[in-house]
Amino acid sequence: MDENQIMAACLAACGLLWVVGRRRQPRKGNLDAPLFRWTKKDPFTVRDLINGGVCIVGRVGSGKTSSSGRIVAQSIVNYRNSGGLICAAKPGEDVALWRKIFAQAGRSKDLLIFEPDGKLRFNFLAEALRHGGHTREITKCITTIGETLRSSDHRRGENADFWEREQERMIYNAVGPVKLATGAVNAPDLQEFIVTAAENPAQLSEPAWKSKFHCQCMEAACHARKSKFDAHDYQLASDYWFAEVPAMSDRTRSSITTGVLGILHTFNTGLVRELVSTTTNVSPDDLLRRKWILVNMPPAAYGDMGSFVNAGWKYLTQKAILRRHARPKDPIHVIWCDEAAQFTNSHDQYFVSQCRSHLGCLVYLCQSLHSFHAALGGGEGRHQAQALLANFGHRIFHALGDMETAMWASGLVGQRLETLIGGSMQPTTDIWDEIMSYGHFTSTFNTQYQPILQTNEFMNGLRTGGRKAGYVCDGIVVRSGERFSNGENWLRMAFSQR
Repeated sequence: MDENQIMAACLAACGLLWVVGRRRQPRKGNLDAPLFRWTKKDPFTVRDLINGGVCIVGRVGSGKTSSSGRIVAQSIVNYRNSGGLICAAKPGEDVALWRKIFAQAGRSKDLLIFEPDGKLRFNFLAEALRHGGHTREITKCITTIGETLRSSDHRRGENADFWEREQERMIYNAVGPVKLATGAVNAPDLQEFIVTAAENPAQLSEPAWKSKFHCQCMEAACHARKSKFDAHDYQLASDYWFAEVPAMSDRTRSSITTGVLGILHTFNTGLVRELVSTTTNVSPDDLLRRKWILVNMPPAAYGDMGSFVNAGWKYLTQKAILRRHARPKDPIHVIWCDEAAQFTNSHDQYFVSQCRSHLGCLVYLCQSLHSFHAALGGGEGRHQAQALLANFGHRIFHALGDMETAMWASGLVGQRLETLIGGSMQPTTDIWDEIMSYGHFTSTFNTQYQPILQTNEFMNGLRTGGRKAGYVCDGIVVRSGERFSNGENWLRMAFSQR
């Protein structure tokens, strides 16, 4: 047994090394039951989990997934009164990990795999229509899911917000008439409605244009029974399609239309069309029945299609959680995202700030702050990332790789008033002092607030697992608002990979 293995054994004996294993199941509906314990005196309860969720941060190779991430995941799945959504980030690896976790918990039948080769299907827009079907909500669903496509576009300029608002307005003015005319909303109809719209005022009077889907849809919507709200929206849509759009310059109109059709094209093509634009035999409602759904379409393997499908599942799951009126004995709901920046959108900050009372939470694993800033884009995206990350109740930091994230981690721990001691030696004034080696030393004392944990603590000296480190990963756990038994809001922990 080498030095690291001996150290791991000692930490385990002292309760400072967390090793995953089968533990007594918390009683259903008891929110104060411990899922596991950081130390003997510091439990991590079901209530702690839903009180902001967990954010695990560490550079590539820090061991966050294989150590603390695996331990948190196993503990949540062991709690049988739970359901959740898992967004897979690593091809093959994530599915194998989660199958093992559910098998160890005796819940293999509760894990449903949503993947291209499977039989499960989920029609995103039909789900949005089923729950109220308001034009604004359907539009929000389309645009929020579409953010994943924009996040990969590194050419976004200073006018990006203007074009996104105009694209949203075009979608809104398409959804309303299509819904009134057909009684449903689907991506193929929306795409045809927009493609066949009049491009200039003269076209509005041409018989050939009047036979196209756009004109027929507007006519059917005009004669359909409407509430006063639908009637008002229809009038706005008429003004938009018959007056504003035909009068637009070709460049402006084509720029807006191209952005909208880019989103609808993804809905209507290839694997995405088959999986999320046909029928539904699984939905977020299954999570309410203590099922877990793993979306096995990692963006690393499926590109924009994977990002799109994961974004739709996550957004509609968040809406389902926020709709329900949860009672203490109802199942908790967890949205789990490894490499979370790949799946982040503007709705996350609203969800995480409200989900606690609905017994929902997020568990995010990420590499750094920069990954969220890059995903959300621009100055507003930076604020969205900060608003999102500020709401997590527990954060686990493994070895970090950049100064900004380390400064954020250090700031969460806080500062303490410290006494700083200094001094200086004055030069001798005569030959006697020189001969006798007499000096004139002046001491200084002052107090300053200093970080309790310097940034260096998060970037150096933390073990990252593997055989060389005895399969142990070091981490620093930071809790918001409450102290641990050591009197601090942080704990230094060692997590086993075994």
